[in-house]
Amino acid sequence: IAEEAVTKVEALKLTAKSTAKKGSITVKWTVKGDASVVDGYQVWKSTKANKGYKKAFTTKKTSYKNTKGLKKGKTYYYKVRAYKVVDGKTLYSDWSNKAYRKAK
Repeated sequence: IAEEAVTKVEALKLTAKSTAKKGSITVKWTVKGDASVVDGYQVWKSTKANKGYKKAFTTKKTSYKNTKGLKKGKTYYYKVRAYKVVDGKTLYSDWSNKAYRKAK
């Protein structure tokens, strides 16, 4: 079972996109593959495209609405990965593409 879970989680492809409204940025992602195997998704956030990412949120949903800590006019970058815990070990999918948006 564990081997199969590893293969299924690693095979997932996540595609993220974002939208901005006044005071919030919403990140949504689609999952290609067997999404039923995952325990949830981690959303990571940064103000730089290629570094400084910190885990912002963990969810079972395929969207995240960021309302805290946004500065108007600043661009925020998000990336998402799926995870599953098997025998106390956490497996991760590949990262999604980066979704970025300027806060309004």
